[in-house]
Amino acid sequence: MTFNELKNKARDYPLFKLEDIFKWFPKAERKITLNQLNFWIKRKYLEEIKRGIYKISDYEIKESFILANFIYSPSYISLETALNYYSIIPDIPFVTTSVTLNKTKAFKIKNYGSFSYSKVKPALFFGFKTILAEKKYSYNIALPEKALFDYLYLKGKGIKSAEGFIEELRLSLTRDFNWQNFKKWTKLVPKKKKSFHHLIKILIEKNVK
Repeated sequence: MTFNELKNKARDYPLFKLEDIFKWFPKAERKITLNQLNFWIKRKYLEEIKRGIYKISDYEIKESFILANFIYSPSYISLETALNYYSIIPDIPFVTTSVTLNKTKAFKIKNYGSFSYSKVKPALFFGFKTILAEKKYSYNIALPEKALFDYLYLKGKGIKSAEGFIEELRLSLTRDFNWQNFKKWTKLVPKKKKSFHHLIKILIEKNVK
């Protein structure tokens, strides 16, 4: 495998994983391939985004959301990042926040920022849409209602004041916010999660007339 052969195979997928290389070149030997990749990285032909994830150097990632799903999956963008994306909260997060079925984890990727992932159980892994982005890539992002649901569920544990917690968010919810779905989803959380349900009660009292 030469670099030009790899670049040709990656023409439509310039952001790729190590296992993709072995799909493209099934006869490639792992040790030799890793040595080649390290050499090409040093020559700046390739960029190593994260261990096992590479990018052709002259390909520019314009939408960082693509990376969020790509470096840790299954996952979907949610919490602060999705809430700001929909202009529900004004604060711009410094970390791209996601929800995952895997272990809670965080990554700091040189040139691309920080990415954090919060684990939820399979029964709560839903409520997102897939958006087509650059080349043939896509990313998953929570619906507005699910982003808020996830935030209250994951960030509202152990708070002293539900009212203060809701007020600090400075929520801006539009008329098309689907309260019917939101309320339906809250029923999936056991009643013993009292902090969560108290937050929901306060939220609804303040925003639903």
